[in-house]
Amino acid sequence: MNITTFIELLGSLVLFFAIFQVATDRLNLSVKIYRVQSFFLAFSILSIGIYSNYIDLYITAFLTFLIKVIAIPYFLNKVMEKVKIERESKPFINITNSLIITAFIVIFSFFITRKVQIVGEIIAKNIFDISIAIILVGAFIMITRKKALNQIIGFLTIENGIMLAGTSITKGMPLIVEIGIFFDVFVGALMSGILIYQIRGTIESIDTTKLSNLRE
Repeated sequence: MNITTFIELLGSLVLFFAIFQVATDRLNLSVKIYRVQSFFLAFSILSIGIYSNYIDLYITAFLTFLIKVIAIPYFLNKVMEKVKIERESKPFINITNSLIITAFIVIFSFFITRKVQIVGEIIAKNIFDISIAIILVGAFIMITRKKALNQIIGFLTIENGIMLAGTSITKGMPLIVEIGIFFDVFVGALMSGILIYQIRGTIESIDTTKLSNLRE
């Protein structure tokens, strides 16, 4: 197996765990899946760094591991301990139908990206298709889940897809820009967790559909 095939395999695993997110309604499992997904993302970035001999990607892979595999899941687990809610009880679309729609989303994304002309070198020919599929699956999770925690995980999945696309096509952005993005993502997750806790304290639920019942 050559390095480009190996990178595509790692990207496929990131996509697989994004789809796995759709298949579960347990919030603690969703966080664990996000952790594993981010681990394979970090591994793929490291592999791209080795392939392209681009030292900045080693640092990016380390930061991905530190923030996405360790820090964010740890914080989300703490939020779950506070709000004491374990399941996504009634998503807008049930899990069976969600998986069917997700399959069509993945097929659609591969079909569309085949028609896109990419300027410049791309590390692995299928990695862009995989990245777009991850982004769309993350968006689908955000749209179809009611619990704020799952919506955060959907957003973080979108960000993982964007990062995979960026590193595979452009070999990463300047390091200072990537550090700024990591900081923004971490602060965003932190603020979202605090917001979830505040929502829970106000309406005794983290179901975002119940926010429409609030009145001044």
